[in-house]
Amino acid sequence: MSASWPAPNVAPGTVVTVGPGCAWSWLIRQLLNPCHIDPKTQRPRTQRSGATHGQSIGGGGHRPYGADWHRKYHLLRRHLETGTPLTPDTTTGSINLGSWATRQLTRWKSLEEGQRRLLAALDLTPATSTLTPRPAARRAFAETVQLLELFLYRERRCPTARETITVDGDTVKIGPWFAKARAKHRAGQLPEGHGALVACLFNGDWTDDRAEPGCLV
Repeated sequence: MSASWPAPNVAPGTVVTVGPGCAWSWLIRQLLNPCHIDPKTQRPRTQRSGATHGQSIGGGGHRPYGADWHRKYHLLRRHLETGTPLTPDTTTGSINLGSWATRQLTRWKSLEEGQRRLLAALDLTPATSTLTPRPAARRAFAETVQLLELFLYRERRCPTARETITVDGDTVKIGPWFAKARAKHRAGQLPEGHGALVACLFNGDWTDDRAEPGCLV
């Protein structure tokens, strides 16, 4: 089945016959689609640039800074629209908006210009925001030993030199900590009480790279 239509951008009176496989079919469908017609000018809409479209609030278009960043940004925007204060502990569902916003401020200089512009629209800049990160509490040696015990029980092995775990939203470098404790113990620099705490978790010499966790017995 085919149809005849006045062809756009050609001499007046020209008629083009359109069939299912003709390129004009696609063009005419686009022109007749109400979503592509500007109601003011009655002309086809011009396509928005990727950056502008990605920064729009709705839709599933391209998001130049990653879907996760834009999702959290819009969750933060909606939270601020309610008039509720933003604190380091502000959460929405399982997302800690306060922590995310704080990270944007602390890494402000490394953000792209478009990201800074979007955050500034929420009055969230290092110069205007009163949001400050919570001071990091220094974890006691015995507390980290407990985290090591939890890791050994779950993973049934020793942590690698660069391994990390997440505890209450904080990243703990359990691998580097364990490697440093081993090195100090071998050099005789680790307090005896500290070494005894770790030794209780292993069979034999815990500084041996082949040491097995006691939970495996």
